[in-house]
Amino acid sequence: MSGPATLQVRVAAKRTEAQDICSLELVATDGGALPAFTAGAHIDVHLPNGLMRQYSLSNAPSETNRYVIGVLRDAASRGGSTAVHDLVAEGSTLTISTPRNLFPLDSAAPHHLLLAGGIGITPMLAMAEHLAATGGAFTLHHCSRSQARTAFVERLAAAPFAAHAHHHFDDG
Repeated sequence: MSGPATLQVRVAAKRTEAQDICSLELVATDGGALPAFTAGAHIDVHLPNGLMRQYSLSNAPSETNRYVIGVLRDAASRGGSTAVHDLVAEGSTLTISTPRNLFPLDSAAPHHLLLAGGIGITPMLAMAEHLAATGGAFTLHHCSRSQARTAFVERLAAAPFAAHAHHHFDDG
């Protein structure tokens, strides 16, 4: 039995999103469209140190020109998050799987309550993007230790659905 299909991508951008959190913007190496995905999907990322890790896609599912993932540097890392932070740079080429979704939205729900803790915001961002684009009712609550450790704060503040997003910080 074989796993999901793979493809080559280039890291078009690597950004610091918060303390110990970076994002990677991945684009097809041939400049073409990437396979479509649905909100809540993830990809397997084959890292330069030989490890493979799964990361949720956080951009709008309507975007076929890129995938965006967020990665927390874990102090207890077994090598995955450390490899992303230390070995992957803008311009790097990576092998990834095609997206698959084990965490889909229920399209029949009259209202979605999106709850995220820390880096768990990543699939919720794609869900919020999809719901906003399709007129779905939702509220997003994001809990984290502090604003300095909260990824994608600026993105959420600038989003057309910003009024539906609420941050909760342990430090006040």
